[in-house]
Amino acid sequence: MKNRTLLLSFLTPLLLCVVTIMSFYTMYNYSQTKERIISNINLDLESINNQLKDTLPYFINSYAINEYEKILENQMKDKNILAIIIKDYNYGKIFSKEFIETGKIKIEDKIVEFDSTNLKHQELLTKYFSFKSQIIENNSHIKIAEILIYSSNEFLKNELNTIIKKSLLEIFISSIFIILIIFFIIKVFILKPIYTIANAILNNDKDGIPKDMIPKFSTKELNELSLKMNEMITTIKTSKSKIDEINNRFELVIDSINEGIWDWNLITNEAYFSSKWKKLLGYEDNEIGNNAKYFFDLVHPDDKSKVEENLRNYLKNPENNIYSLEIRMKNKYGKYTWILTRGKVILDKNNKPIRILGTHSDISLRKELEKQIIKERDFISTIIDNSNAVIVVINSEGVMFKVNKYAQKFLGYTEEEISSEPYFWSRFLNENVKDKVINIIDEAKKGNMIKHFRNSWISRNGEEKVFEWSNMLVQKEDGSMDYLTTIGIDITEKELIEKQIFEQKQEFELIFNYSKDGIAILDLDSKFIKFNEAFLNMTELSEEDLLTKKLIDFMMTKNEKNKKLLEEVITKGYVSNYEETFIINNKRVSVNLSLSLLPDKERFLMVIKDVSSLKIMQEQAKLASLGEMIGNIAHQWRQPLSFISTSASALRVKSEYGMLNKEDIEESSIAIVKQTEYLSNTIDNFRDFIKEDKSYKEISVKEVLDNTLNLVYASLHNNFINLKLEVNDDLLILGNKNELTEAFLNIISNSKDVLKEKNEEDRFLFIKSIKLDENKLELQFLDSGGGIDESIISKVLEPYFTTKHKSQGTGLGLAIVDKIIRERHKGIINIHNEKFTYNQKQYIGACFSIIFENKF
Repeated sequence: MKNRTLLLSFLTPLLLCVVTIMSFYTMYNYSQTKERIISNINLDLESINNQLKDTLPYFINSYAINEYEKILENQMKDKNILAIIIKDYNYGKIFSKEFIETGKIKIEDKIVEFDSTNLKHQELLTKYFSFKSQIIENNSHIKIAEILIYSSNEFLKNELNTIIKKSLLEIFISSIFIILIIFFIIKVFILKPIYTIANAILNNDKDGIPKDMIPKFSTKELNELSLKMNEMITTIKTSKSKIDEINNRFELVIDSINEGIWDWNLITNEAYFSSKWKKLLGYEDNEIGNNAKYFFDLVHPDDKSKVEENLRNYLKNPENNIYSLEIRMKNKYGKYTWILTRGKVILDKNNKPIRILGTHSDISLRKELEKQIIKERDFISTIIDNSNAVIVVINSEGVMFKVNKYAQKFLGYTEEEISSEPYFWSRFLNENVKDKVINIIDEAKKGNMIKHFRNSWISRNGEEKVFEWSNMLVQKEDGSMDYLTTIGIDITEKELIEKQIFEQKQEFELIFNYSKDGIAILDLDSKFIKFNEAFLNMTELSEEDLLTKKLIDFMMTKNEKNKKLLEEVITKGYVSNYEETFIINNKRVSVNLSLSLLPDKERFLMVIKDVSSLKIMQEQAKLASLGEMIGNIAHQWRQPLSFISTSASALRVKSEYGMLNKEDIEESSIAIVKQTEYLSNTIDNFRDFIKEDKSYKEISVKEVLDNTLNLVYASLHNNFINLKLEVNDDLLILGNKNELTEAFLNIISNSKDVLKEKNEEDRFLFIKSIKLDENKLELQFLDSGGGIDESIISKVLEPYFTTKHKSQGTGLGLAIVDKIIRERHKGIINIHNEKFTYNQKQYIGACFSIIFENKF
């Protein structure tokens, strides 16, 4: 069925009805018609006025001019309305005016924007039929707008002219017919579809969107309306779905990024701060107002100028600038929080900024991390710059762009000089390794890394050092070389030490293999592991037999002292000059051995020397000393014996001549007894010296010296040697009286032999004791014999070294002194030449300085 147009269905019967009804109505009620029309005009004005009074305040307060202009345009469709004008006082404040005048006016049945400056518009307003004015106030009774409504009398004039022209009868019949037809048409073709549309629209969801689509209608216009409304409903539903999805995403984004939102109206200076914005600074919603001043009040004083300058620059050219700034803002607790503020400007139609929307992010943690990173970077940089190693970084082009201070100081080049050109650093290399080192960079570019190598660098001033290099390759995402970090440890001294160790090893092997002394390596059980040829010859065993032996197997005495020898070595680390008698092939062999614990703590090194011949020579030297001492004793005894003989002879003579009395006998007896005691003491001292007492006990250094002097006094006297003593200090030490006497005798005898060659008036021997502290005593023997040649003074304590003729000395005397003092009594002995003045005469002589220490 072909759809009929609504215009055809509605206008045709409507025209008939109008003609019929209005003709009758005009004829019958002409007089009332004019009043009714005028009344209707006034009622329309009042109705429109009331509607505008109710609806406009909301839009005026919202500055929604476009919205209420649509309402005005709708009201202007009323045929009796000439113009509706609004004086908007609220909107006028924005532009610093009393009000903004806007509205609509009809010109030749066309609705146009009212223009107060248009003379034609002003002229039309003067021809109004009626006028209505209404003041609109807000809740505070402040005038926000004024409504001016003007009506027209054109309709009245036309209507009256029409009524007059038609006959009363036609009007009556037409009116009746129109009423019936209109009723039917409206009900069937208008009201029913409208009710259907209304019911479909009223059946909506919580968001006011119809649940069902509007059905189709038979008329074309209503059917098109239905289709358009269904399209609109579909669009609304789709838009609502998208808006909901966008809102959900926005809420999720805002919650996830933990950012606060702000909105600043640049015109009114009003601002909106979200709850999250305030919570970032510790504030509640009611603690910060909606004004931009609150933001600026919280900004750190040092950052305010920065904020203002960035805003100015941004607002000057918002399209090419970005408003993003890191600032400090004062939180509720009086401290400052680092905030990242970002914003986007909104422009009006004239491209002038009117609002800025933005976000705030708390970046305090990031700032703290940055601070920590900077601190750690500075710390690492300090370590790198102050490390005693070369640390450099080379890029893929061969430019050494990072060089630490140690390297710069050694090389004599600055980092700027070194990084000035690719492979500048190759000049630090020896010519024979340049290509090899540069090849390392080439290999690194291919992803091949040589992690360790060794070469030397030569500084600007020619100094050369050897470095052990460790390389680390850092690659880009595509696997190509980004840069290479290399660390060089100076091993110049290490190489030198290694060389020295190698040389010492060779030297040790030479000593081990070719030494005349026996050298052997033992395990912790004293079993022989390795030995040299000299030791093998000393034992007179085969290599296989010796490997089955232990050290204790060769010792003549298996006492506790010998058994604990190795324990002492483990505890002390060494034992030196240990004298023992070995049984080798049923023969007694006197040996001197030294044992040391090797660094691995698993083996001993033993050096052993056959001192049998040395022992014999020492005994011979001691016998020679005894012979000399006997001669000394003979000298010492002559005077006492002569005195005794003289005293006895005197007594006899006095007795023969009767001159002897009791006093003479008593006096001579006391003198004889005294001399006899002297002789007895001399015998005791001599006997103590020659007997083999090797025990160590507490002895007095001064007492041993006195006993020694008793033995040599006569010899010194007979050789006209002046003995000068200054021995007032004393010290008790752990020692052997006989050995220490032998040492003193050798020193004095050595000085006596030298002094005998001097003039009698220049023969002096000074002996002096000096207490260094509570546990140390220095004993000095200084002669006037002219000293010892400086070229040999360091050798006089060595065995077999002598400056005398073979017939006069063996070279063992002072060596024995050194051994007794150092090894047996743990003392210190030094020999030096000393110049001194005595009796206004200058002398030079040898000084033997011995330092004893009480180690109880």
